[in-house]
Amino acid sequence: MQEGRLSAEREVSRLTEENNAREARIQAMIADFESMKNELLGSNAEKDQYIDNLNKEIAGLNSKLNQQKESLQASTFTYGFEKERMQEAIQVRDKTIQSLEAQLKELESEQSKQSTVLSERNIRIGVLNNQMEALEAEKLRGEAQREQLLKQIQNLKQDFEALNQQLMEKDKSIARLQNNVNLLKKELGEN
Repeated sequence: MQEGRLSAEREVSRLTEENNAREARIQAMIADFESMKNELLGSNAEKDQYIDNLNKEIAGLNSKLNQQKESLQASTFTYGFEKERMQEAIQVRDKTIQSLEAQLKELESEQSKQSTVLSERNIRIGVLNNQMEALEAEKLRGEAQREQLLKQIQNLKQDFEALNQQLMEKDKSIARLQNNVNLLKKELGEN
């Protein structure tokens, strides 16, 4: 009986340690996920800022280009005798426009690459979210197992109390029988 009780206590101890180890692993995985998620959010914010800066630069370049076109038209109307010189200036402006368009294409290409990177990161975030859901499900399973273990422990405690009560009753019976034996011995000794 003593050996059965010790075995039950060892099993309860082992199950408790196993449950604690699982919970620690789950907590570590959740912490890793939160760290990775924060890193991805920070990186996405930097990319968004970079894209905003590029858009502002494009807007500035477009504004500058429009101003140059307006200035060119005003000069053409006002200074007809400088037509030839202005045509040369137009060629320079056209080259500038071509250069700006080339830059714009490069920026659009870069923006496309950034969009691809963001899409890939969104996919990774989706995968991480799925992993987090799986971890939450695992955690819930672990909690359910923990509840079952607690119920088993409670049952073992009740069984132990019942066995302890039986043991006390048997000790009382032994003491009663021992007293009866002693009385009988005394009676036999007197006879």
